[in-house]
Amino acid sequence: MLPSLFKQKIIPTTLCFILASFIVAFFIYVPLSVSAQASLGIEVPGSTGLGTTNLTEIIVKVVRIVLGFLGIIAVIIILYGGYIWMTSVGEEDKINKAKKILINGVIGLIIILSAFAIVSYIISRFQEITTGGGPGGGGGPGIDIGGGALGGGVLENVYPEPGATDVPRNTLIMVSFKEAMAVSTIINENEQSNCPLGFESQGITCGIVATTALEPNIRVINRSDNDTVLSADRVVVMTSNDKDFVFDPVDYLGNPNGYTDYAVNLSDNIDKGNGSPAFLLGGYTWFFEISNILDLMPPHIIAVIPVAGATDVYKNTAVQIDFDEAINIITATGHATTTAAGQLEPDTFDNITVSYDDEGITKYVSGTFLMSNRFKTVTFVTDAVCVDESGNPVINSCGLEPKCLPGDEQITVTVKAAVSETLSGIVDTAGNSLDGNNNGEIEGPPTDNYVWDFSTNNEMDLIPPEIVEPLEPERDAVGVPKNKRVKALFDSVLLSSTLNTDNIGIFKESCNVPNQADFPEDLSCYPHGGFTVYKENVNGAHRVVIRTYNPNLDSLTEYNTRFTSSIKDIYQNCFYPASGP
Repeated sequence: MLPSLFKQKIIPTTLCFILASFIVAFFIYVPLSVSAQASLGIEVPGSTGLGTTNLTEIIVKVVRIVLGFLGIIAVIIILYGGYIWMTSVGEEDKINKAKKILINGVIGLIIILSAFAIVSYIISRFQEITTGGGPGGGGGPGIDIGGGALGGGVLENVYPEPGATDVPRNTLIMVSFKEAMAVSTIINENEQSNCPLGFESQGITCGIVATTALEPNIRVINRSDNDTVLSADRVVVMTSNDKDFVFDPVDYLGNPNGYTDYAVNLSDNIDKGNGSPAFLLGGYTWFFEISNILDLMPPHIIAVIPVAGATDVYKNTAVQIDFDEAINIITATGHATTTAAGQLEPDTFDNITVSYDDEGITKYVSGTFLMSNRFKTVTFVTDAVCVDESGNPVINSCGLEPKCLPGDEQITVTVKAAVSETLSGIVDTAGNSLDGNNNGEIEGPPTDNYVWDFSTNNEMDLIPPEIVEPLEPERDAVGVPKNKRVKALFDSVLLSSTLNTDNIGIFKESCNVPNQADFPEDLSCYPHGGFTVYKENVNGAHRVVIRTYNPNLDSLTEYNTRFTSSIKDIYQNCFYPASGP
């Protein structure tokens, strides 16, 4: 009986449900895929009072609710069949009827569960292929594609920020990777006609966008003009460290008559330095809006650490510079190498210098300049290991050897403005040179150089930082708005370069890992669209902020935020996660 029933009823029914699952998944996937290319106006307006969930999310949720409802019905049918069997009192007709009901109920339940699994799998795989992520991705201004690649994967930061609006037409595009990339998959060095003057002497690799099968590996897409892609030779690419890349369109983006939607796709043809792919199939894409104006306002400095004129500064203090806007990362990062006599090596990084006077001779401090805080903060840590009075290396709260500036010295920091049309000083993301005297005019060096002094003592601060209340959202909070930013206030000023997505993260609680210094490797564990980390200045201390991007966090999902002991204060002391709330 069962084989016949299997052939006559189960197989055809199962095939029908499988086919139906594919059809349902297709009609869910199509709007998801199409919306990844352009907004179709099907988002639910927030002004209606109906919330801001878009139509594709609603469809997915409705299908899941329907399948769940059918599952409940199947369970009720099974219970009904069991009831008839128990009350049959040995009557053969009732027993046979009960068996048929149970068999059909179980078959229905299996088919429903299979349909649910097939729909979920197809949606997940389609999204992974086209966008690198799961349901919830898609297009429209400000929505990011690529799963958790930003923050959770190989990307530390991108500029313009995902979802940014009013971006000037003369903007640069910047990408910071967490590890070295295979430069040949990003830059074609055979064409350098539009590279800036003197780039080679500054240790910069420059060229146009690399291509694969005549397609640019980095696609700058005008979404308002039928998804027109800039050709590879119309975008100049530069890097000085194989991790941070600047893309400079030869022509201004957008147009002077209105606003334009753009996307940038980092394709899956980009490789890491070890030859492995940097991204899943489809790569990583983010969106922003270009305005109809040019940015001609120069950047200026809004805060420095140590402050100008400070005395008795601990010698294990790092130097930190906050700008009022994002800065071209190539002009503000690098390593300053000095000779044994304390002079800068030829062609070393010198857009920012740290120096002191030694009996009438200016000597420079070697060290590394790093960019963080969404391209707005530069941090300098010297190469010299701190030693005690006996000349032995000092060990701090990290169990590491902190680095020290020269003790009992007056330290001078010089931040240089750029010579016109070169990268010889600090410029912003629109190519405007530093306005060191903050008069709103670009006057070039030396007038626009920013210079300040402070004096060190011969002591060190070795007290680790702690987190203090309040935390946002509160611990174990429920019903948190999807666009809520996670914030943690520290009791001291932090080393901005350690506030990155290697040390700070947010991921689904279900993906928790036992080691509190680790993060999940599976990109699906992170908010779709990714996240970044930055700081806020609060009364002589810093608040760390985790920002997720559209479509933000998944609904009804528990998230875990992690702040590791690799976070350091301005004195290079490590945060202890066991300290504070």
